[in-house]
Amino acid sequence: MASNTTEPQEVDTCKQIIKDQMLATIYGQCVGDALGLLTEFMTKDEAKECYGKKPKMLLYSQKVPDFHRARWKDGDWTDDTDQMILILHSILFNRGQVVATDYAARIYRWMKTGFPDLGDLGGMGLGRTTATVLRHPDFKTKPHDCAYEVWDRSQRNVAPNGAVMRTSLLGLHQWQDLEAVVKNTLEICKCTHHDPRCQASAVAVSVAVALMLQHTSKEKNSGRKSARPVDVTDVIKQAYDFASKVLTKEEEKKDLWWYMNCTKLKELQLCEAAKIGYTYKCMGAGFWALKQKDFQKAMIKVVMAAGDADTNGAVAGALLGCKLGLTAIPQPWKDDLVNKDWLMSYVNRFFKLQSEMSLPFDQRSSSDDLDIAKLLAEDKERDEKREEEHKRQYEERLKAQEKEDLSFLPVLSSAHELPQD
Repeated sequence: MASNTTEPQEVDTCKQIIKDQMLATIYGQCVGDALGLLTEFMTKDEAKECYGKKPKMLLYSQKVPDFHRARWKDGDWTDDTDQMILILHSILFNRGQVVATDYAARIYRWMKTGFPDLGDLGGMGLGRTTATVLRHPDFKTKPHDCAYEVWDRSQRNVAPNGAVMRTSLLGLHQWQDLEAVVKNTLEICKCTHHDPRCQASAVAVSVAVALMLQHTSKEKNSGRKSARPVDVTDVIKQAYDFASKVLTKEEEKKDLWWYMNCTKLKELQLCEAAKIGYTYKCMGAGFWALKQKDFQKAMIKVVMAAGDADTNGAVAGALLGCKLGLTAIPQPWKDDLVNKDWLMSYVNRFFKLQSEMSLPFDQRSSSDDLDIAKLLAEDKERDEKREEEHKRQYEERLKAQEKEDLSFLPVLSSAHELPQD
């Protein structure tokens, strides 16, 4: 008789595989974001002119050094991943709880400062809708209400990709519980994007990630010698079922289904004029990538489709990374991410927290260094020191100028001295 008992070694192996899959999701997001910067806001023709018609490989160092792209170092991700990391920080500080007002305080601070420990002077790349919501006077205390108000003022017709781009992490957190994944995703999404299409696309991505982790767990614990590959069609169907629940219009549900099931990248028209930031396009790029088998080839195709390529790349990289695993991501793309060590210090905490989620709240690991109140106090202290330094430098320049002026006076005097008879 076959035993249903899972050996400890098998459990450890399963946990390691899932950890690898989670890391591949995070790396996939970062890589897709950093690669996408190469062609962000370009047309397909411009992308071909810069990088070739059908490049077999793209490197961060190939980035065209124009005004837009030169603001980031080669191998740096953009605001898409920055905002995902803000979610990570909020989850860590709140010991696994997802708190909208805490996230609101963090993204507002990021808009002003970026990540100071990485040398940032402010958050770069913020989308118009997100920026408008963040500048609402009540945002830090009532983010959902502010996002709704901004959406309502836009005649309820604006559905940009600023929420779906950061959501993959929420498919990793509490992945065993799909209801929790949906709840957490909506809690963060509605901080800046109220439109139901934004909510649906974010839910679709996060649920798809969680479903793939659940599949891995079931297969590794099934006792089968070889694990069956994930059924992408089934993942899409289940993710759609959860995502469509937030929609009330049949047309929006039909569009959601079409974008999730699109099999030809060109049909998504990712660089379509005035529509590159549509949330369904970004989500569609992600689910197109999910159907692919080669990470490198898929990501190059998404990047070369241009448009809002960093955002499309972030979602595509996260979903395909989760499906294929860490080894599928080309080594140079992982190695050359400039801030990967900094990020991993938080990701390792996140992994530990996931193993503690069954514990009472007060027994889970704390991350007091991520207390937003402390971070804001550090910002104030740093600003005061910077102001003092600027004042000191100004006074030194003023003294140097006065000294130079005084040394010049005798010369003037002798030059204009009247000749003696």
